[in-house]
Amino acid sequence: MTDALSPNHPVALRLVLQENLDEMLTVIDAMAPGEIDARLDGDSWSVREILLHVIHSERWLQPQLLAIRRTVAPALSVPPDDSVTLPSPDTEPDLNELRWALNAVREGTERLLDGLSAAQLREPADLPVDEAGDDASVDVSFRTMLLTAADHQLFHVRQLQQTLGRR
Repeated sequence: MTDALSPNHPVALRLVLQENLDEMLTVIDAMAPGEIDARLDGDSWSVREILLHVIHSERWLQPQLLAIRRTVAPALSVPPDDSVTLPSPDTEPDLNELRWALNAVREGTERLLDGLSAAQLREPADLPVDEAGDDASVDVSFRTMLLTAADHQLFHVRQLQQTLGRR
């Protein structure tokens, strides 16, 4: 198998990300504006809350991806931080705002992928996990983090479909 066809190739990872984003946007595009507050039941998240979670989760992931990038590819320049202000749950964003935010956050994630080789994507980096103040860390690759994020998004695509009765 050549590197260009490898699941570790940056193009292959971009395709996975794009496929999942396209599937989520297809669900959003098929929605009526009134469905944004639909819930599966009283204890579950609304469509708006699910989308906000996906958006903010991917934004949260970006500093971790940047830390891995800096470790495995120190010679690569750091992409510009073109962070945008994301919608907040307090503002009750509409479907257009949420769609825009999904695309904006994904662009930031993809900028972090720019320039990385297949070998660099697979190289583990010691990522601090200092939630408890105990200096814990985990060895994880950029590829692993990116695919985990893609699977997380796909889980929420299925959750949206179920909530909207489209699955």
